[in-house]
Amino acid sequence: MFVQVALALPLRRLFDYRLPETQACHPGCRVEVTFGRQKLIGLVVKIVEQSAYPADKIKPIHQVLDEAPIYSQQMLKTLAWLQQYYLCPPGEVYVNLLPKKLKNGAPTQLLAEPIWQVVDGAKPPAGRAYKQQALFHLLKKLGPTAQSLLKEDGFSLAQINQLADKQLIEQNSDFLKNKQVEIQPSEFELTSEQQQVIDNIQANENFAVHLVQGVTGSGKTEVYMRLMAEALAQNKQVLILVPEIGLTPQTLQRFQQRFHCQMSVLHSELNDSERHNAWLKAWLGISRIIIGTRSAVMVPAAELGLIVLDEEHDASYKQQDGLRYNARDVAIKRAADQNCPIVLGSATPSLESLANAKAGKFNWLHLTKRATAKLPPKPQLLDIKHQPLQVGLAFGVVELIEKHLAAGQQVLVFLNRRGYSPALICHECGWVAECPRCDKHLTYHRNTQLVNCHHCGYYARPPAQCAECGSSQIVDWGIGTEQLEEWMQQRFPEANPVRIDRDSVRRKGELENKLNAIQAGEHKLLIGTQMLAKGHHFPQLTLTVIVNLDNALYSTDFRAAEKMAQLLVQVAGRAGRAEKTGQVVVQTHFPNHNYLNTLIEKGYTELAQLLLKEREDSQLPPYQYWCILRMEAQNQQVVEQVSQQVDSLFNQYICQHYQGVEVFANMPAPQEKRAGKYRQIIIFSAKQRSMLNAAMNQLTASLEQNDFAQKVRWLFDVDPLDLNG
Repeated sequence: MFVQVALALPLRRLFDYRLPETQACHPGCRVEVTFGRQKLIGLVVKIVEQSAYPADKIKPIHQVLDEAPIYSQQMLKTLAWLQQYYLCPPGEVYVNLLPKKLKNGAPTQLLAEPIWQVVDGAKPPAGRAYKQQALFHLLKKLGPTAQSLLKEDGFSLAQINQLADKQLIEQNSDFLKNKQVEIQPSEFELTSEQQQVIDNIQANENFAVHLVQGVTGSGKTEVYMRLMAEALAQNKQVLILVPEIGLTPQTLQRFQQRFHCQMSVLHSELNDSERHNAWLKAWLGISRIIIGTRSAVMVPAAELGLIVLDEEHDASYKQQDGLRYNARDVAIKRAADQNCPIVLGSATPSLESLANAKAGKFNWLHLTKRATAKLPPKPQLLDIKHQPLQVGLAFGVVELIEKHLAAGQQVLVFLNRRGYSPALICHECGWVAECPRCDKHLTYHRNTQLVNCHHCGYYARPPAQCAECGSSQIVDWGIGTEQLEEWMQQRFPEANPVRIDRDSVRRKGELENKLNAIQAGEHKLLIGTQMLAKGHHFPQLTLTVIVNLDNALYSTDFRAAEKMAQLLVQVAGRAGRAEKTGQVVVQTHFPNHNYLNTLIEKGYTELAQLLLKEREDSQLPPYQYWCILRMEAQNQQVVEQVSQQVDSLFNQYICQHYQGVEVFANMPAPQEKRAGKYRQIIIFSAKQRSMLNAAMNQLTASLEQNDFAQKVRWLFDVDPLDLNG
């Protein structure tokens, strides 16, 4: 017998090894094998009786690491589709998706992790230990809880140990054996729309894609939890996907309060041990609820009964390096393979999902009203042409902020541009400081006294002199969140402004702490990027100011208008979510633009129909399927030459065999130079997804056999969301 093994190598093939008669092995098991002079961990994909290679030349496997497969036949089927559809080496799928410890050969055993509970009869700590008190009350409410989940809730190991030292909490060693689920009754009464959506989804327990389009604040999360309760009551596992790490703690806490059961949380900020345990608890069926960002979509769960993908339109679900999968599409395929329903939720569904809903492929459900009696605030367009601006804000906007703060309410100022200033320029000749490794301006960060490239990570001290004329008159140009925060602290110190962007929440737990402080009312003025745009519920927030979205109205990216509309609706939806009326102001130089007026006067669905019609007329996705071949090299001439050779290879020898597949464009990437490398893209398009995929598989095989393709680094990006990549 021979085993075909996937190894974590950049080679698009499986490797044959001989299976000794003394060792038992199954597809889905990990094995240790000899590859050249090294030993590698691989995953058995198939067991066959014959090999295409001489039997005496085939090495035996060194060791079988698993008694039982870590991937079921069902999961192997999904992984095979993933590899074939996204045109990647097998190792990217079968091996690299595993947690690091399993990938390195660690046994499939849970690592010791404390489970904490409140000591019977204990009282909360006295004094000013507010975080310890909050932790005590949370444990009192939740019961036995894994230490990793308490850390996800924003509590540090020091705070946990302090309560343990005071003998107020203790460990529970038996909790991991308990797979029972206790479901708390909801404190909310369903609206008629929510009940109709739930009834519609529950009418069929088999695979179906349900697109729930609900205005912000319409209670989509409550719908998810009612559906989860039904699945959990049937002893099924539930997979919940969210687009950003920032949403995970908030989502986790809501689920913890409703469902007392084992949960796994998976995202990129976990350490190796935490990810190992979370993955295994899902695989073993211990965790009944699995919550995570896009990488959680392929965590095995044998009893999976429901998948929920929140904010389905979000671009964060698309992986932009390595295996370039879209977690939304993979989740749909996984639900189909496991024959369970999947719910896609969003206030602003992607145009791809809306096109599928219109075609009848998705079950399209609507929540048109907020769960409270309040209507969603209607954005107001403020024409800022000819108006003097302070840090990008019109005078009337500053007065409005002052009015809401004086009433004791919270205000969100949204600026999707981090740093202090987007550029440094010479006041004498107009020279702009640029990244030496990219075709982009350097962003000035005053907090660190550095200029940074947000594309490749390059950083340096700000230039003292102009590189062209030698002048020392170097000034910052444009407004970033740092500058806005600095001005707000001087103008509204009593509001205790807080900034939330990727620069201000780098340390683990910092985002959770800031969000908790906002919820507690410690900060009245919020300044942030799109990290604050999605899913957060701030009951005291009554005013949202959107500083600048004009770039999207005249962008070369055909998706820019869609992204702008989604962002505007999501940001606007943060205001007036409780009993108080919300207000949304959008500063713009183009108040008469058709896109903006359609969105505000007629709503997102109407604008989406307009954009879909434009896409159809132009034969752009979702009415054409795209695949981009991305190439890069340090020599610009080489990458241009290779792209021409690929174009010629495809048009002469491949396209004639695949009807309707053509080269849509062959050009430099929109950002041609990044991290010191020149980049070229070739866009292939077709009306039939299967035909495009077959043609790309043929092109992949041809490129691997041609020497010229080895001069550049190349990869395929299937269903791309961004030309820059």
